[in-house]
Amino acid sequence: MSISSFLKIIGRGSKGSGNLDRIQAEEVFTQILNSNVSDLELGAFCIAMRIKGESVSELSGFMDALEPHLNLINLGSRPCIVLPSYNGARKQANLTPLLAGMLFSQGFTVLIQGIEKDQTRITSHEIFKWLDWPVLKNPSEFSSLLNVNTPIFCPLSVISPALQKLLDVRERIGLRNTGHVLAKLINPTTQNPWQVSNYTHPEYPEKLREYFQLRSANTILMRGSEGEPTASPQRLPEMHFLFSGRDEETSPEERFTDLSPFNAIDAKSTALMTNKILSGEISCPGSVLSQANTMARMAGII
Repeated sequence: MSISSFLKIIGRGSKGSGNLDRIQAEEVFTQILNSNVSDLELGAFCIAMRIKGESVSELSGFMDALEPHLNLINLGSRPCIVLPSYNGARKQANLTPLLAGMLFSQGFTVLIQGIEKDQTRITSHEIFKWLDWPVLKNPSEFSSLLNVNTPIFCPLSVISPALQKLLDVRERIGLRNTGHVLAKLINPTTQNPWQVSNYTHPEYPEKLREYFQLRSANTILMRGSEGEPTASPQRLPEMHFLFSGRDEETSPEERFTDLSPFNAIDAKSTALMTNKILSGEISCPGSVLSQANTMARMAGII
């Protein structure tokens, strides 16, 4: 089926393009996920959306199309938090596994969902391998890993092979696409856990707030560090806690002057330092410690 009629709406540039309504967005994304579009049309869709940006109606419709393509995980009865990890380390160490470990010590079951590799960055998956923490091979494994007493990593390729295929288009056209935006919004579980939604571009906070409020999701909305859902060593940004069924609350920004113990960003070095911090051998950076404590307090764990 051709998606040319939808491309005519979204493909007229940053000023002339229009937004798809939720039903249209679901229809076009269903065709993409089912591989019913040509490579030319797929490339045109990715570039058009990259230039225009996604509206709330489009994000909602795209997710409606994606949900039947998700292999969901049963997290059990403990409080749970989901961290998306799709950017990795570029200039600073990737602190997402450290945050996950700190949240686990606060009483959360912690699931990181994300990509396995990036040619230019250090992914959480790579750090998990050095930490010898579990990586899911299929969703049914999750219950058997709950007694491992560490965070668990679930690759996007396990959650949704169809969406992973869309992310892989980046290697061919050189740009991230709508698939990367959606991947960070996934709730890969059968429950309504807390999930962190981090952003880097200023146009996204209000869109994401409206999107998650429409879905009545328990969400922590924050500006991430290098695209990861963590504080940087020097700054913990505001965190907006969007509760399902009650008013939003916001924690204040905090600044820190302590030096980061992470002197290298490669996966092995990051894993070694993460282990030292979690074992108590070295103090945790104040920003990450405060982030974990604030998340646990606001989520009602402590």
